[in-house]
Amino acid sequence: MRPNDVFYYTSNNQLSVDYLSLTKLYLPIIGKEALALYQYLIAFWDDGQKRHSFSEILNHLDMGWQVFEKALDQLIALRLMDLYQIETSYHFVLYPNMTVQTFFTNHVYRNLLEQKIGEAAVENLIPVTVQGKKRKSSVVGVLADTSVYQKNQSDHSRQADFDLTNFKQLMAREGLRFEDEKADLLVLFQIAQSQQWTWYETFLLAKETAVSHVISTKRMQQKLQVKPVKKGDFSSAEMTIIKEAQAKNCLTFLAEIKQLKRATITQTERTTLQKMASLGLLDEVINVILVLTFNKVNSANLNEKYALKVANDFAYQKIATAEQAVLRIRERNQEQKKRKTQQGLQPKKKTNVPSWSQPDFKNTTTDEEKAEMELRKKKLLAKMNQEGGA
Repeated sequence: MRPNDVFYYTSNNQLSVDYLSLTKLYLPIIGKEALALYQYLIAFWDDGQKRHSFSEILNHLDMGWQVFEKALDQLIALRLMDLYQIETSYHFVLYPNMTVQTFFTNHVYRNLLEQKIGEAAVENLIPVTVQGKKRKSSVVGVLADTSVYQKNQSDHSRQADFDLTNFKQLMAREGLRFEDEKADLLVLFQIAQSQQWTWYETFLLAKETAVSHVISTKRMQQKLQVKPVKKGDFSSAEMTIIKEAQAKNCLTFLAEIKQLKRATITQTERTTLQKMASLGLLDEVINVILVLTFNKVNSANLNEKYALKVANDFAYQKIATAEQAVLRIRERNQEQKKRKTQQGLQPKKKTNVPSWSQPDFKNTTTDEEKAEMELRKKKLLAKMNQEGGA
């Protein structure tokens, strides 16, 4: 996405927004920029009649591109909109916000609001439940439209809900914890929405990609972006590395390498694994880095500096699989060979430093040449003596 890219509003997508709920409940969670963007999209909705560019939004809201992208993510995460790319343009699909009553039935939304304004403030916002006998209408069908609306709201709530209570119970059972609960919950909810997963399916991925019992949303997103690579692109040796790298977690993989070298894992090496994982790299990618590092440096201990250097490059290149890691290593090797070849073809620079002063200088003068040089030296000395006597 770029500021000059084109977008359209979706036809028949005009909304009736609950601005009371939007200000009281959504604003503390999504922030002023995301709220302003949501209100802009509602105000300028044109039923998909003409094309627009994102720069129009940036100009009207006096908003930078990074702030705009963050606001988009907030709105998508809280199910207020979706953004689809169709060929060379983008399409906004807007959703109504929940009413106050529906909002507090959603575990994630309520939890996010509590973290932002506190439990006491949230309690003051919850509608009071009226106790007593409810009157029933004797008129049949008069509320047909309302029942349809309530059904749509119920479907929307069920789709957006995420059973945080059960999710946290499983976290406690497995010894998992959040790194930043508020930020992590937003990403977890967005993953569940985009994949149409239940809370349990989302938990399984969180458990699989956790780092030292800490949920890593970076690694979760990286895992979801994995794309298959053709197996025929690799040699038999490369395929062996790929299969081994994908079969084990990075700590087990390192332990097996150290065992072959009759060594044990050091605390520094454990920390290095955690640093690589914190970059968002998956275990199979880290395992390929381990193979590369031990092959590069013949030692029983991991060269942490070199491993982290490669890990930073892989994270920057968004390497998500062992296959991609092997291809990147192959590419790096080809680049190094090309540089060496180019350096070998370049002419040597001229220098005023005599060759005999170089540390690698070798004297190749023959005995005959040495005798001739000695004779010349004697003649020169004799001539100098004669001139001095005169």
